[in-house]
Amino acid sequence: MPLMEWSVCGKTTMPYALNPLKKEAKKMNKNELIRNYQAQIDELRPVLTKGLADLFQRSVMLSEQIEETTNIAQTLSATEFPKIALLFQSGTQPETISHLILFPSEFVLSAYAWMIGEDPAAEVDESHLDGLKEIFNQMLGQIRMAIPDDQSRFTIENLQAGLIEKAEDAIPGDETYHGVKAKIKINCENQDFFVEHFAWSERWHIDEEETHSETIEPETVGKVNVEPAEFGGLGGNGQAYGGTNTRNIEMLLDVDLEITVELDRKSMLVSDLLKLGKGSIIEFPKSAGEPLDILVNGRKFAEGEVVVIDDKFGVRITQLPSPKERLKKLA
Repeated sequence: MPLMEWSVCGKTTMPYALNPLKKEAKKMNKNELIRNYQAQIDELRPVLTKGLADLFQRSVMLSEQIEETTNIAQTLSATEFPKIALLFQSGTQPETISHLILFPSEFVLSAYAWMIGEDPAAEVDESHLDGLKEIFNQMLGQIRMAIPDDQSRFTIENLQAGLIEKAEDAIPGDETYHGVKAKIKINCENQDFFVEHFAWSERWHIDEEETHSETIEPETVGKVNVEPAEFGGLGGNGQAYGGTNTRNIEMLLDVDLEITVELDRKSMLVSDLLKLGKGSIIEFPKSAGEPLDILVNGRKFAEGEVVVIDDKFGVRITQLPSPKERLKKLA
């Protein structure tokens, strides 16, 4: 497997293998690949839009145009360089997907300036690359909080940021990778920045013979008896909560739940975070003596106050919903 070395603002990073293990190809047609990618984008767009707007303290709009490619390296060769790039892998073996995101230097300079509240610099340097990775990590954190990830889609490895001078620096020219390319428009401050995202996997194989849309002729469809599905409540006998039949609820009693006691929350600019040091004090809007929120699996469940029990912290519950309301919060 060929390795890639690429320049990071004049410096060379350690070689990086795209996908070290060859796996059996996963066949799909072109339409399926694009549909899957579009579904991911539709899921991420609102989270990224809000996250970037909060980070930049500016209105942000995102839109995209997606296309399939049977040769990522060839598609990259038609791209204008140099570009600032993020390269990483998502997922876990054997479903690992490689990603390359290309940014114009104007966006990297502006985004860094918006974060720290200064005017854009003239040229990209190491601090801007670190800032780009910080933006990525902050958005990743927002995504993980907002979207369930049972399939480890948002497990990220080998994150690198750097300057790519030509296509060959990003993808080895002697390998053919099937994948998708998205041209993403980021509108901010009445400016349009165009970012390109390439995603590919050694396991993806485009079946050219099945790229046509599947249709079902009306005459081949038989009559099917369709009836509405009925689902019982947690309590059984149609009683969702508080019923006399507790058999279904008892099935949940041994489930482990994570309990968190939250002091308070606030937003801070990246520039303010960078100024923090040992001994710095972060002031929260909540007044002293106000009850703390008790969260169960991330949802507010009750309120309480801090107590000390044998040199350990505890919380005394001061406000608690009724059992019926508690079950609703956990449902």
